[in-house]
Amino acid sequence: MEEFTHPDVQACSYLLSKAETPSDAVRAWVLLQKKHPNLSAMVALSDYEQSALPASIKKYVAEPHGCLVPYFSSEKIYFLDDDLLTTMFTSGDFRFNIDYTLMFDTNVASYVNKLVRGERLGEIQARIVSLVDDLLHDDLNFDHIFYMAENVKNVLTQIERSNSSQLRFWRSLNKGFRRNLVSLQIFRSIDCQEYKRTLNPKPRLTYRQAVRNAAAFSYDFYASDAGKDHILNFVLVQRIILLQLIGMVRIQLSSNKGTRSKLAEYTAYVNDVVGAYFDREAIVAHKYFDDRNSVRILGKVQKGCSKTRLLKRLDNIAWDMATPRFMEKLLVSLGQGRYFIPLLLTFDSALRELLSLYPVKGVIFDRERGAYLPLPEVITREYFGTNGCLDLIENLHSEEVRSERLSRPKQTRESVRRLIRREYKLLRSLI
Repeated sequence: MEEFTHPDVQACSYLLSKAETPSDAVRAWVLLQKKHPNLSAMVALSDYEQSALPASIKKYVAEPHGCLVPYFSSEKIYFLDDDLLTTMFTSGDFRFNIDYTLMFDTNVASYVNKLVRGERLGEIQARIVSLVDDLLHDDLNFDHIFYMAENVKNVLTQIERSNSSQLRFWRSLNKGFRRNLVSLQIFRSIDCQEYKRTLNPKPRLTYRQAVRNAAAFSYDFYASDAGKDHILNFVLVQRIILLQLIGMVRIQLSSNKGTRSKLAEYTAYVNDVVGAYFDREAIVAHKYFDDRNSVRILGKVQKGCSKTRLLKRLDNIAWDMATPRFMEKLLVSLGQGRYFIPLLLTFDSALRELLSLYPVKGVIFDRERGAYLPLPEVITREYFGTNGCLDLIENLHSEEVRSERLSRPKQTRESVRRLIRREYKLLRSLI
């Protein structure tokens, strides 16, 4: 968004990325001089004692659960906006509501479905039962929105097709998917207070009510005008990430050149083929070129590996890489409080490791337009400067190169799909 390129906002974002104390954060925000009243920010501070989340959530980060992936690098989050600071300095009263949610990924959602249906879970049974017991005892906020986002790839045909009714759309979904969605509605309706007293997981919804809720929610999320627009834009971003990922892997496997040479090839590929530059993926690419074992999720993709379902595997990794962007969308669009904090519940250690490659310190966002500017813990320019590659990134952002890139027709899902096919063929022939 153009507002994020304003010098005041750029200076503020840089200082927030460096902030360690509340005073540092406030001094950074004052640079905006109240010229951007629609902007708010959340920033994790190392020298700050107050947690923005319930204390009970911390245990899900550590073992025996070890399944929580927070969006921010710390729960010690400081909140900023013009009205909040004015109230703080004039009355000293700056209490406000903060919402959060623990989002289930596909694995967790599938386990919950089996528990609701009384099915056995095998070796993971004890771990899932312990997790669910704690979630209900702690009476935490949880949902399955991320599970639905992960499964967009399985319902794209139905989303793109014109659906005149909620019922017709619901019936078009895979039977197993529908069953999961109903079970998740039932699980979400469990009376936590009743469970704490009796250990009886009694849902407030009947099965029929859960079906109606699942049908209505899935239609609204996927097929309504607003839902379809939101989700298809997210799919386009994921497709672009997949295109970048295919190029990243091909460049890594194509030669034994050094890290800088490979990054130079990658930046050229991003500019000439992809037409869109993403900080996260550029940093992941550099780390991958420097040490392929540092991105463990790509470790098995190498010369001579099986090409069976290779594109599917890369596609799944691209969905994982899109996770923070989905969390950012929720951060600026959900919740009843003044601020909203998304958290992900997953048993996928590779996903947790992938997200740790680009820890996020904070975010500036536009409350009216829903746009956002992530503040990485490691500033991109400084990262590439330290690694002797800043000139490659600066060239991508030069006025001449950027103007030429922006002058091209905007990418669509169809145009990106054609590029994915072409670049994947090159990757397969290399492998």
